[in-house]
Amino acid sequence: MLEIYYGEAKGKTSLCTGVAVKAALKEKNVLLVSFEEDYGDYGRLFDMAPHITRLTLPQSAGVREYFDHAARMAMTFRYAVLILDGVFDSVERESLSESEVYEFLSNAPDSMEIICTGVTVQEKFLPLADEIVEMKKG
Repeated sequence: MLEIYYGEAKGKTSLCTGVAVKAALKEKNVLLVSFEEDYGDYGRLFDMAPHITRLTLPQSAGVREYFDHAARMAMTFRYAVLILDGVFDSVERESLSESEVYEFLSNAPDSMEIICTGVTVQEKFLPLADEIVEMKKG
C-alpha cells in the first residue's frame, strides 16, 4: 500500500512520526527514512523504540547512495512500514532519479505500507498510490 502526502502545509513530518509510533505500538517494524529532517527530540525517542529503525542522511553520503541503502534495507522484508519522508523533494531537486524511485515503489512488496512525502509530487507517482492527500495551508 502506497500513501502519498504532499503540499505546502506543515504537518507531513508530524504525520510520519505518528504513523511510526502507532505501528511500533502494534509491534510492527518501521523503517523511517528522512531526506530532510532529523526529527529533533523525537529522533532520540525513536532510537529507544525497539520497533523503529531511523535513518538520517549522513553528511558524508550522497542522497542516491542513501536511498539505495534504505531500499536494500526495506527489501529485507523485516519492515511492515516504510516511511520515505521528503523523498519527492529530493526527486524535485534532482538529487534522486525519478525513475529509480519509481522502480523501487513499483516493485515494493504489496504487504508493506509505504508513506512518501514532499512539498510537490511528480505526476508519474500518482497512479501507483492507494491514497493521495494534498496538505494545503489553512
